[in-house]
Amino acid sequence: MPLFRKPVAQIYVTEVRQRMDPLVVPIFAPDTAIDVGDFGSFEDGRFVRYGTLADRGVALEKDENPTNPFEFASSGKVSIGPSIKVPNPLGGELVSAKLKFEHSRAVIASFKGGFDRSIRDGDAFQDVLADLWASKRLRTDRAVVWSMRGAPGGTVVVSEDGDNELEVSADSALLGPAGITLGNLSLGVNFGAERHATWKMSEPTGKFVVWARLYKLDPRSQTAINAFGFEPGGPRPNVRTVQYSSDELLDQLEGD
Repeated sequence: MPLFRKPVAQIYVTEVRQRMDPLVVPIFAPDTAIDVGDFGSFEDGRFVRYGTLADRGVALEKDENPTNPFEFASSGKVSIGPSIKVPNPLGGELVSAKLKFEHSRAVIASFKGGFDRSIRDGDAFQDVLADLWASKRLRTDRAVVWSMRGAPGGTVVVSEDGDNELEVSADSALLGPAGITLGNLSLGVNFGAERHATWKMSEPTGKFVVWARLYKLDPRSQTAINAFGFEPGGPRPNVRTVQYSSDELLDQLEGD
């Protein structure tokens, strides 16, 4: 996946978060390889993975449960036009439709049902992180994934500009009589002409991350808190004290 400039990531995270719990971070780009126990940083709005705690001797006991599909369209900004059947040059029939972005900073996202995976004992995991930070085995500027939602396929489109249209098409037999809808965009579509530059991806059998919850170290309060991506503020729930002194913390920051 090529790297995209910061505004696209900001649009995606800001828009999709409207449908999510404020404690979670929509991950851009969704095909970033992330799992529970991974650590990394937010760079230009994207989560960049640097490694996993499993490679540093941390036992990661996880729970996993199935979850429903996730669909999102920016309210009042985007719509899907009527489906039209067209011949498939390879045989059979295609269904075509236009994604219409009436306003700027708009997102369409459609993910298949997948799974929620999380650390089994969050309190114990925070204790482990405190020890890793204090012993300098984990850089103090790294965020750590402790919960995430994955999906086995989906489609995502981000438009910076308004008055934008993007053609999409899919196998008629795959979609059924409903044609192209927000829900079945997750089955995979082909992209055609677009009016303005548009960030887009679609894989019917990909490995996607819908959202993650992450812990980071807050050096000012010496606490382990939830990380909220590149945003400067936001709520700070589930605060847990990290037991070491200000001098020790300052020494870590200078050493990094």
